[in-house]
Amino acid sequence: MINPLDKSNMRQVILDFPQQFTKALEFAKDIKAEWDFDNVIICGMGGSALPADIVRAYLETTDQHIPITVIRDYDLPASTNKNSLVIISSYSGNTEEPVECYQKAKVKKYQLIGLAKTGKVIAMCQQDNVPFVQYPDDGSAFQPRYATGYVFTSMLSVLANAGKIKGISQDIKKLAAFLENIDQEEKGKAIAQKIADTTPITYSTTKYGASMARIIKIKLNENAKTFAFYNDFPELNHNEMLGGTNPKNNFSVLIFRDPDEHPRNLKRIEITAKLWRDKEIPVEIIDLEGSNTIEKTFYGLNLGDWIAYYLALEYGQDPTPVEMVEDLKKQLKE
Repeated sequence: MINPLDKSNMRQVILDFPQQFTKALEFAKDIKAEWDFDNVIICGMGGSALPADIVRAYLETTDQHIPITVIRDYDLPASTNKNSLVIISSYSGNTEEPVECYQKAKVKKYQLIGLAKTGKVIAMCQQDNVPFVQYPDDGSAFQPRYATGYVFTSMLSVLANAGKIKGISQDIKKLAAFLENIDQEEKGKAIAQKIADTTPITYSTTKYGASMARIIKIKLNENAKTFAFYNDFPELNHNEMLGGTNPKNNFSVLIFRDPDEHPRNLKRIEITAKLWRDKEIPVEIIDLEGSNTIEKTFYGLNLGDWIAYYLALEYGQDPTPVEMVEDLKKQLKE
């Protein structure tokens, strides 16, 4: 049953998410770079940039490594050159920062590939004969932050098609099957009820920081329309954890823990959780499940989706629209 607050049926979007991986294998299978490259610059914002962090983290845990720089701004890094592949990632195709990066890369004659559903990115790629991946139209209410499966698989496909990494088809199909077989909705709902009326902080270890803790934090921002923050172990033990000595807000902590993490980090997590609980800060430790890093990452992201969804409902919010972001875009055009 659809909750009346959930006007665009985000619940179904979360349930359908595993299907994105195999769909993307098909629509991205023939997209190839025009010439060889030795590094990748991925330009995107919000949900269109988040999967780039997962790609980078995933490759860092394998023996396949190619330098990847993620740009969330209007300018390409000074290190960009003719041996770079510049990937322009904008789900809407109209995000102004990556559009400007496209234009600057074109002037410099750098190699480009576009990833978008429609908009300026697709139009520019067509006009300039630039290869592009075009996402399916899942409706006007579909949000870029829920296109992670499409974008992640498309980015990996571009690298695999160029021979920079091994074929990904079997790994992606295995990941999709893994996600189809987990059900964390009730667990996410229970955690959302526990952290309601607090400012949530999501933590994991460095391996999962940008690729999972940050993404869950962003889903909490966009769905529940509330502040949330993230960091990672062991860095937080050298500074941020001291905020629990004299907190000036009502915080709750969600720690996403890989049971196979370095034993010193596992000990850090247990000690830190106890220190915060002694200060009456609620801490929830969530063990990541899966047979490898990427399965564990998406296991955490799936649970985070349900937590963010049900926290939105706890606050009487429709989880889909991001009206303040749209207001900002309108005012930027004035």
